[in-house]
Amino acid sequence: MTSKQIITPEIHSLIDPVISNLKRHQLIEDKDVALTIAKLLMKVISVSKWSNPQELIEIIRKVGLIIHKSYPRKIIPGNIVRRVLFIIREETIEEEDNINSNFPMMSSMFSLLTTNKRKEDQIQVAKPKEKTSDLRSIIAQGIRELIDEISNVNEGIENMIADLIHDNEVLLTPTPNSDSVLHFLIKAKTKRNFTVLVTENYPNDIEKSHYFVKKLAEHKIETILIPDSTSYAVMSRVGKVIIGTNAVFANGGCLSNSGVSQVVECAKEHKTPVFAVAGLYKLSPLYPFTKDDLIEVGNSGKVLNYDDYKLIENVQVVTNTLEDYIPPDLIDIFITNIGGFASTFIYRIVLDNYKVEDNKLD
Repeated sequence: MTSKQIITPEIHSLIDPVISNLKRHQLIEDKDVALTIAKLLMKVISVSKWSNPQELIEIIRKVGLIIHKSYPRKIIPGNIVRRVLFIIREETIEEEDNINSNFPMMSSMFSLLTTNKRKEDQIQVAKPKEKTSDLRSIIAQGIRELIDEISNVNEGIENMIADLIHDNEVLLTPTPNSDSVLHFLIKAKTKRNFTVLVTENYPNDIEKSHYFVKKLAEHKIETILIPDSTSYAVMSRVGKVIIGTNAVFANGGCLSNSGVSQVVECAKEHKTPVFAVAGLYKLSPLYPFTKDDLIEVGNSGKVLNYDDYKLIENVQVVTNTLEDYIPPDLIDIFITNIGGFASTFIYRIVLDNYKVEDNKLD
């Protein structure tokens, strides 16, 4: 079956609007991206024609490849595709194990008393007919559980607060656009009193920084908005640095907001612990071999206003990077919805949720 035959017009009609939303940045929040891809794959499985799990795997891989090529710097869609492939492969292996575990006992008991013809008949009886509809419903249930996991990711992360934050501690976060960090701090307030320093994240997230500070203040959390340039000056007073993540790689490194790299470097210099908050769906089986290809670039007009045309004439390149790559040695603990882990242990969590054969979708 060729690629054109695998991806039918019905499947294309489902994929195209999602790709369009990704390219136009109409899907901004990481959780929204993950939920959209998971729901898309559930629809693809329901409308596609397949007679065995291998055909379904091929369809999902092709869909994942199309999404990846349309937006190669976005890691989360590929994660969700691989998680769904993991679900399909696990269900297939379980079904085969059930068949194999039943048949050998039957064949060994009667092998001395039956003819070859009779044994062939037993094989036919022992192997159930493949029920595509049953497998379809089982896989759909697996994806629904994945959707529930993504939807409730903040609840799992919040459960760890009591052991991580102390009373009257000063915290610093350079990622005010992180919904998980916001919920984490609000939940922590119910058990601890603390102060939060929030960097303004110039030039891309100033409005989000103000919103973040306002939400914390509404929950009676003492919050101070500071310029990015003062991170090193205040670090000696900071007890912990808490960062949000956009993606976490198998080596324990991660992608986060532009400017986070300098903050965690300052934290390392002052021996201040760095906690990275990440839902399980952000963990990727990939390795960041080509870091520059992973970094997305935004509107350079935010860095240097186009009205300053005289200054622009003397500048060759103006770059506005939207993300930083954070090496694993700069992060002490990853806080996920299934627990806290050292960066050196992330590869083990990845192996529990992805199949090695799906690392490359092409």
